[in-house]
Parts: sequence; C-alpha cells; structure tokens
Amino acid sequence: MSQKTTQFLWSNTQIKLSRIITSEISAPKGFDNKRQAYNYVRHLFIKYNDLLKRLDEVYVTLLHPQKRSILKILLDGLVGRLIELKQEMMKFDGCEYTYFEDIALNHNKTLDDLCIQIPRYFAEDRFRAIEQRNQMIKLILNRLEQSKKDYLSRNSLLIAVKSDQIDAITLAHAVRVIQAHERARQGRVQAYFMRQMKKDVKTVETKAINDNNLGDSCLIIQTIWRQKSAEKRFHQRKLEHVKLLDMVLPGKNPSSFHRTTDWDQTRRNIQIEYQQELDEAPDHIKQKLSQYEETEMKFRLEHVLIQWLLESRQLYGQFPIYPSEDINGSATLFKNLTLAEVQEFVTKQAQALKNKKPKRKEKKKQKTQLNMLEPSKFVPMMNNQLGVYKDLFYERDESYNSEQRYDRLLLMDEFRPAVEEELRHDVDNILRNELVYLKLAIDNSEDKPMKKSKKKKKKKRRRRKKKGQDLVSNRTLDSIFEELAESKIILPTELVHQHDFIGDYQYSAETIRFNQKEPMPSLLDCQQLLIHSTQIGSQEVHSNLAPHKAILLAGPYGSGKELLVHITCNELGGLLLDLSPANLMKSFNTTDGLKILFAMIKRLILTMPPVLCMIRDTELLFAKKLTQQEKQYEPKRFKRLIQRFIKRIKPGERVMFIGLSSQPYRARIKPLFQIYQNIVLFPKPNYGSRRKICYKILVERNHMNISDVELSILASISKGYTAGQLLEAIYKVLRIKQETKYMNNDCTAKDFIPILGLNTPVFIDEENKIKNWYAKTPNGVKRLKEIAQTPTKSKKSSLKK
Repeated sequence: MSQKTTQFLWSNTQIKLSRIITSEISAPKGFDNKRQAYNYVRHLFIKYNDLLKRLDEVYVTLLHPQKRSILKILLDGLVGRLIELKQEMMKFDGCEYTYFEDIALNHNKTLDDLCIQIPRYFAEDRFRAIEQRNQMIKLILNRLEQSKKDYLSRNSLLIAVKSDQIDAITLAHAVRVIQAHERARQGRVQAYFMRQMKKDVKTVETKAINDNNLGDSCLIIQTIWRQKSAEKRFHQRKLEHVKLLDMVLPGKNPSSFHRTTDWDQTRRNIQIEYQQELDEAPDHIKQKLSQYEETEMKFRLEHVLIQWLLESRQLYGQFPIYPSEDINGSATLFKNLTLAEVQEFVTKQAQALKNKKPKRKEKKKQKTQLNMLEPSKFVPMMNNQLGVYKDLFYERDESYNSEQRYDRLLLMDEFRPAVEEELRHDVDNILRNELVYLKLAIDNSEDKPMKKSKKKKKKKRRRRKKKGQDLVSNRTLDSIFEELAESKIILPTELVHQHDFIGDYQYSAETIRFNQKEPMPSLLDCQQLLIHSTQIGSQEVHSNLAPHKAILLAGPYGSGKELLVHITCNELGGLLLDLSPANLMKSFNTTDGLKILFAMIKRLILTMPPVLCMIRDTELLFAKKLTQQEKQYEPKRFKRLIQRFIKRIKPGERVMFIGLSSQPYRARIKPLFQIYQNIVLFPKPNYGSRRKICYKILVERNHMNISDVELSILASISKGYTAGQLLEAIYKVLRIKQETKYMNNDCTAKDFIPILGLNTPVFIDEENKIKNWYAKTPNGVKRLKEIAQTPTKSKKSSLKK
C-alpha cells in the first residue's frame, strides 16, 4: 500500500472516528433497562473495533514519524476504550463471553469481520529488541544442548576406558562370544551369495527379452499414457466447471509472499531510520531557534511587558505587582486576558500567597443511578488527538516531503514555546529588578517583602520503614536472563499467530439465551475473551485501567490453552516465563531460592516488559488432596510466595500471571480466586470447530482429497475429543500415508477411526464436573442470578397459547 493510499485511508477513518466520538459524547448516559444499555454498548464496541483494525493497518504502513506518534496515541485510546466497553458489557450482562451473531446478521457481516485482533503496533515498534531477545534465548539453549552432548561423549569415553580395565573373562564366555561372531560371519556370507543369485536371475530375464516382446511393452506404455491423459483432461474439465460456478479458492503464490516479507523488512528499517532522525533533531532545532530568533523573541517579550507596566500605572495610578515565579511569572499575562483581568489575577495571587491555608475538598454526593455508563478516560484523549491531527495534517500540502521524513517546520513550532519559556525567565528577572528602580525613582515607594505565614508543624509519628532488600542488586540483567534461560524458566515463544488458533464461533447463543439457558462458548469465543483481558501491550492503556494481574484458563487437556498463551505472548512481543511447580522443583526447590527467583522476575518486569508468567497445573497450589508425586513439588510453599508477589505488583508494572488447569474442580474456590480475577472456560469443541480443524489441516495445508461428506462424518465421529486429540490423530494419519507412499492423496473418515479409538475422550462426567465447578465460582453465581432475574416472556406466551 502506497503512502498516498495510506494517507487517504487515515483521513477517512479519522472522519468516521470523530463522528462516533461526537455521537457518544452527545448520547444519553442512562438507560431504562440493562438490555438497552447492553445492546448500545455492543454496537459501540463493533464500531470502535472496526476503526481500530483500519488505524492499525495505517500505523504499520505509515513512514512519517510525527504522524505515527499521533496515530499511536489514537490507537492506545481505541484499545483502552474497547476494554472499557468490554467491562461495561460484563457489568450489564453478568457474563464474560459476548456474542455478536444477531448484530452480524443485521449488518450483513460475518463473525470474523467483528472479531477483535491483537493490534500489531504492540510488537512493531520493538521488532529489533524482540528479535535480539529471541536470538539470545536460542543461543543459550543451543549452548546447553552442546554442553549436554559433550558431557555424554565424555561419559562414553570414560565407560570405554573403564571397560578396558576389566579383568579377563572366563573360558566358557569367550567360547560363546567366538561362536556368535562366527555364526554372524556365516550369515553375512550366505546373504551375499543370495544377492548374487538374484542378480544372476535378473540378468538372465533381461537377456531373454527379444524383438517379439516389444509389442507387449509398447501396449503397456500406451495404456498407462492414455490413463494419465484421461485423468488430466477430467481434472481440467472439472476445474473449468468449478471456475464457471466461481467456486475456486485462490492459490498460493510463494514468490509474492517472499516479496511482501522483503518489503515488510525494508519498511521496518525505513521507519526505524526516520524515527532515529526525529530523536536526534530536537537539539539541533533548539540551537537554530535560539540562534536566529532569540533577539526577536526577547525584544517582543520586553516590549509587551513594559507596555503592560506603563498602561497599568496610567489606569491604577501605581505600578502593578510583578508576578512571582510561584505563579509562573509573566506567563500568566499571555492567557488571552484583558488588562484589568490580568491585574485582578495578580493581586489575588499575591493575597493568596500571604494567607495560604489548605482547604478541605468538598465531597460531592453523586446519586447512584442504575444502567449508567461510566465516564471514559480515553474518549477525551482521542478527541484531543483528533484536534491535533486536524490542525497539523488535515489538508496539509506535503509535496515538498515526498520521502515522508519528519517535518522541520512542525518541529520548530513544537519547540518554539520551550525556547520562549527559557527566554521569559531571563526577561522576568531583568524587568523585576528594573521595576524596583522605577518605583523608587517615580513613586518613591519600595516593595515590602511578603512575610511568610508561620505554620505550626504537626508532630508526625515516626514509623519504622521496612527496607525492602533487593536480593539481586549485585547481578547484571544479562546474567539474570542467562540463568533463567538455562534453568528453563524463560521459554522461547513459538512462532504462532492469532490465525493459527483454529476453531469456530457459537452461532446460536442468542436463541439459547431466549430459552432461559446459558450457551457453552466455542473455541474462538474463548480466544476473544483472553484477548480482551490482556491490557499489558501498551503502557498508556495499562496505566489508565484497573490492572488484570492474573487470569485462569480452565478446560480439559488438549483444549488449546498453552497454544493460546504462546499466541498472546508472540503478538504482544512479551517475555514468557514458566512458573509451574514441576519446573521450579528442578532448579529453585527451596524457600530462599524462590525468593531470589521472584526478585529476578521483578527485575525483568521493570526492564523487559511486558512479561507473561505461565503456571501449568495451577490447581495443585489449591488442591485439597495431593498424590505422592505431587507432594514432592511442595506447591503450598510456592502458593504463599506467589500471593505475596501478586499483591505487591504496582500500577504501571506490565505483568500478567496465566494459570492453566485441566482439573479445576480439585482446587478450593476461595483461595483460588484470591489470585485469579478472571476465568476463561474452555469447553469441548463443537461440530463447527471440529469440521473447521479437519478442513484447515487436511485440505488447505496438506492438500488431501477428501469430500465434504467425509469431512462431516469425521467431524461427527470425533465428538467428545478435544482439539489437541483431533489434531494428533490427523497428523498420525498423514504420517502413515507418507510412510506407506500411497500413489494418491485420498482420505476418508475410516482412516481416523482406529487412531481416534486409541485416545480417551472427555466423558460427560468430566465435563459435568467442570460445569458444576464453574457454577460455584463468583462469575458463575453472578450469571445464574442474572438469568433468574430476567423476565420470562417466552414462558408466558407459551402458556397463553
């Protein structure tokens, strides 16, 4: 996409965004019932989400560094507003999952068009730092593997040397060894003679071919050629028929893919180069401004201030009080005020400085109204940036800047007030001294120094401050990073993206809710909920919202929980840590070791944000009963330290703890929710998700020939299995077909039945245990109350009939 097209797309999106913001500001904040408020917030969420996708695309392709800075603030505002709207939807609906199928049907859109995506600008700006960090992790892991190989080879040499030093064996054992070697030699000789005999038979058969057999060979060649020719014509006609019906999927062009990746790399390099030029420009611009405009600025400031002094004496008969530095000096005179207003302001400030008393803030009682939208922190920020864009770049002639480097004129306008502020301090000091002499010469008066009011010092109680000792203050960041990577606490993130998580949406949620039931979410609904909960991608968004410190992913084994953690970490450009009890048992198995570990994690949070801490089998920390193997991990000791660490997380520290649990019903509910604030419940994949998984893997990625009927049968027979088990069965079938070297790529549902039968599905008892556990959680109880309070219109209408 060219820069001209990018600018055109940006301007159109800005116009739509300004309309939405003005309509939201003017719209009423209160609603008659929760359903009206919920629908209004859902429609607003979809509009902002559409604009976020467009502006994210513009930000990634834009080269102008000053435009990118404005656009980044807008993107932060949009992301923050979406999280605020998600919280409003949870407040009105009482459910974490939000379904949009009715809105998609009304607007003629698909649910893929309405889904939220992790913005790419989170990781784009830190692309080089993320690459260097991943390379460092790979180097450390490769070095560990090489050291293991050297250790094993050294041990094998030691074993060989020790075996040479063993005493002589007995005569009977020596005879058995010699006999075994002799029999092996005889077997090799016999095999050699058999191979020679087969070769002789083949040579005799080839010599027996004469001119009479040439006709048979020609006939065989002709039949094979005609068969292949007929197959080719059949496939060609089939393709023409499908093209006529416009049912051909677009093919993959590897050359175009490589071209796009190369252009992405060059674009990133140009953006980094332009940003470095902009970072180096301020000193040069300030120097030029002070060099060429200093005398003019000083003369203008002195002229305005002297004129104010003389006019004030003509009006009031005496010279005014010159503003002190406590009220920013003469800066108060440049606020578009009249002369009388300036004089009144200065006198009031002078009196206020004499008699300054702390005033108690009056608490305004606000009436709590139901179904009210809370005021947004991000709408004013977005509105302000829209005004900045309109003033600076809307309909601006940029013909002189075809390369889209930084604009020097805008940069000079930006730093001119800072230069004026420095000069104003000098002018204030000069005129303040001159005003003293003028008063002595003309009015024979002298300024009396203001007496400072004596304030009674309140006795403060001395409290002993607990000094928080930094256990790793003598360690460098590189050594901490290397130690955690060697102990496998820092994990390399897999190169997976959001589109690699295959699944489908819940299409009948509103219909199920109409019948007073709660629908089970699908795989992509769970993915969307986790994306809504991650707000650590941007520092601006994270600092303006209530932090989500921990989230729990609960579901049967193989639901895709760990894959989703890797996708989130990769899209955010974060650092992934594995704090599972089984992993910590290998390296940090003492209380002091765990304290040092959390001190090192604290250092990483402050220097390399964002950080995602993954805890596998998190139910062990809160389980009622543990097996003998689980007791070796000592999870209770880890639980106390992690609770203390999460409580001490300060605002602005971008870290999130993600717990993975395949048996959440084993944990105590109250202690569990003292750590985890939100839950994402992963159910078994529904029919649509299973069919989509089979189609994506078999047809799109491996080009297998399987009909739609067979796909539907395969999706039906795999009911009860998780997505991970289904993927494992698919890859096993593909491996078998590659090993047996079939001539075709045909695939049927029968091939999967024996492999799926080897796995254990998720039985109804297991699923009911997870559902009953979720119903006892605070979120489940709240949702059940919301369902009980909804009016049963459908039941009344059925009774009348």
